[in-house]
Amino acid sequence: MKYARILAPLAFAAALAACSGNIGGGQSSLPGGPTAPIAQVTQPAPTASPVSATDIASVGEGATGPQPLPTIAGYGGTVAFAKPASAASATPNPKVSATPSGPIAIGITAAIVEPTDAPKFDPVAASKKHGLLGRRRPDPNALKPLLFITLLATNDVTFDTYPRFEIDVPREVVTKYRDGAFALALYDPALKDKRYRLAVAERDFSTPAPSTTQKPALSGTSTPTAPPAATPSPRPSGSAYPGLASATFRPAPPAAATLPPMRIAFMGTAATLSLKANRPVVFALYAIPTLPSPAPSPLPSPKPSSSPALNPSPSGVSSALPSPPAS
Repeated sequence: MKYARILAPLAFAAALAACSGNIGGGQSSLPGGPTAPIAQVTQPAPTASPVSATDIASVGEGATGPQPLPTIAGYGGTVAFAKPASAASATPNPKVSATPSGPIAIGITAAIVEPTDAPKFDPVAASKKHGLLGRRRPDPNALKPLLFITLLATNDVTFDTYPRFEIDVPREVVTKYRDGAFALALYDPALKDKRYRLAVAERDFSTPAPSTTQKPALSGTSTPTAPPAATPSPRPSGSAYPGLASATFRPAPPAAATLPPMRIAFMGTAATLSLKANRPVVFALYAIPTLPSPAPSPLPSPKPSSSPALNPSPSGVSSALPSPPAS
């Protein structure tokens, strides 16, 4: 009896300790599923939109035609490299590596963000327009970079002309900056420049727009035609709106399809371009904002005259009318 009185409180304390340990275990169980820690339940991360795309072009004897540019954010087009310049000369320089005779692969990266291995596209960096706390104020006339095209060769290769670019620009971008306000810049580390060289190529306005491919009609089907314009029947005489009797109502025009991108071409400038192995060279398409023309000043409105002939008043009108005959 003495041992029972001693063991009863010990058993109760052990049971209480076991219950308190299960309460703070940090685990939860879902209905119908195994027990899992709460920390493992995570939300899916949002997927970011791509800002760059990469492709490979070949240059050499038989690779002088247009090759596709990577497509990104609605931009695309083609690039054409000239035949590589021959490294043979009467007095060869031993420090200059010879151009390989076989085809050379050049990596092409098109991006809508500035590349990290090139300087910031800021031609007006010397501007002294600053705001509070030394921050530069946004300049509405500043050049706007749109697309960066990075060339990365696997071997040293030299060209006598710059590549010819035909860039497809989204129509909404062309509408925003207007046609004729686009140019091409170049950053070449071999030129020892710290900024982009602006307007390195001349526009080619003779290049036609990219053709749009239409799906062929299926055999045995006819092309639907627009319904004829509906003409209402003439209204009877005495109508409150006689002018509507001869009116012709036409159906609303169908919704216009999305306009294709505009192709902007640049000629290959006759200048030496030396691509070193694993050294990027960046071409940048940029826009030149055009300021809207100032609105004409409104003409001054004529001042009202006090003469009754020019500005008749009710009293002036009554005095000008003949008085009725006396009855």
